[in-house]
Amino acid sequence: MSTSRSAARNTIFLSLAQGIRIVLGFALILFIANRFGATWQGKFSILLAFLNIFQVMSSFGLPRLITREVARVHDESNRYFWAGLVAQGSTTVLFAAAMFVIIALMPYPDDTKAMLRLAIVTLPMFLLYSLSAALLRAFERMQYLVYAEVLSSIAQITTAVIVLTVAPSVMALAAIRIAGLSLSALVVLASVLRMRMVRAPAIHLPFAWDLLRRSGDLFVLASLDAILQQLDILSLSIVAGESVTGIYDAAFRLVQVLLTLVMSFTEAMYPILSRLYMESRQRFGAVTGKALQYGMVALLPIAVGATVLAPQIIALLYRRPDYAASANVLAVLSWGAIVYFVMNLLSRTLVAGDRQRVSMWTTVIMMVTGLILVPALTHLLGAVGTGLGLSLMFATGAAVAWYFSRDFDLTFDMGCVARPALAAAIMGATLYFLPQLPLVVAVPAGVLVYGVFAYGLRAFDRSDIALFRGMVRR
Repeated sequence: MSTSRSAARNTIFLSLAQGIRIVLGFALILFIANRFGATWQGKFSILLAFLNIFQVMSSFGLPRLITREVARVHDESNRYFWAGLVAQGSTTVLFAAAMFVIIALMPYPDDTKAMLRLAIVTLPMFLLYSLSAALLRAFERMQYLVYAEVLSSIAQITTAVIVLTVAPSVMALAAIRIAGLSLSALVVLASVLRMRMVRAPAIHLPFAWDLLRRSGDLFVLASLDAILQQLDILSLSIVAGESVTGIYDAAFRLVQVLLTLVMSFTEAMYPILSRLYMESRQRFGAVTGKALQYGMVALLPIAVGATVLAPQIIALLYRRPDYAASANVLAVLSWGAIVYFVMNLLSRTLVAGDRQRVSMWTTVIMMVTGLILVPALTHLLGAVGTGLGLSLMFATGAAVAWYFSRDFDLTFDMGCVARPALAAAIMGATLYFLPQLPLVVAVPAGVLVYGVFAYGLRAFDRSDIALFRGMVRR
């Protein structure tokens, strides 16, 4: 299979895995928002923020290191799994204790703190999930992540609706997350055992310690990235409270679909780029440049469309009048997804090119920017300021990562941005100046206008269409 097809295939599977989780998770969000209101949604977003941060920190960057190394030498999968189990097991215990202490220090209501303490149970299950998933990514067997997410998400949403209807409690939210992650962990672990990626225990303590030492930069990089992704929720929850956090989260959950596609694409590219860096530096730069082009073609029209149609989208999904303010947040965040994509892909490119220290400093610079801008703009502009600060933070990271990636000779120029941007602007003007259309009509009309002008302006060509059609048929 060609590199392009492999990347597209992996992206589709990772997008499906993450997409299923996001779509069914969003269904749960809508259920909470329309039944219990913005305060409950704020509590749930705080829960997810804490879990995302501490799960990533407890993994200590080891899954990303293991994916890179096993992608290069598949026969080492068993050795890396058991060493990772020992190394990440020790960091999991450490960060479980840290999470307990930090929860006690946060200015949250008692029921929110109790919910967060119960959620600490997810960390050991994430240990098994992350190591098994790392091997599946290294072998480019992403379809098994889809199976895990299907089973986990369906069970999670079904249980959530039943439990929250019969006995509404924020503690139930934590229990549901525990059950969902546990099922995912069992499915991916069974998958790697079935394919004999993991065999008899081969524990070698010096090698486990060496993994911890080598993953130091990746730990800092992943931890900073996780904190950056949740900086908006944490800032709002402390500065403005749970209700305003819920209003922001209503818009963020929609943009999270874009961020999920970005993460899926960059995760699919990571093992491929790791391999290409060793095989051909020219192809390494060419494939990264093509990936940037595809991202611009896909994300620019979505950002324009979301900006123009934001009030209709929010009104359709959230029936309570207090959610109207979420429309402005959605318009701002949709543009942040573009610079997030550039930052994320180039960060993976730097790591694949054995420049994780540079990638780490890129993230440090971005985090310093975020720590200044996000709280300050949150204080000045509320939820909209949070979205603006987050977008500016990602833009800073994208600019710095681009600067450090210049030695890779990426085959990407400004025409790759200008052509889809012009097509997206024409689409946006068409939707704006036409009489207001129902979303069911406006969205297909926008796609059609953009597709015609993007093709006419050569934002993509026939080979790109052939690649897409081939992947759909597969």
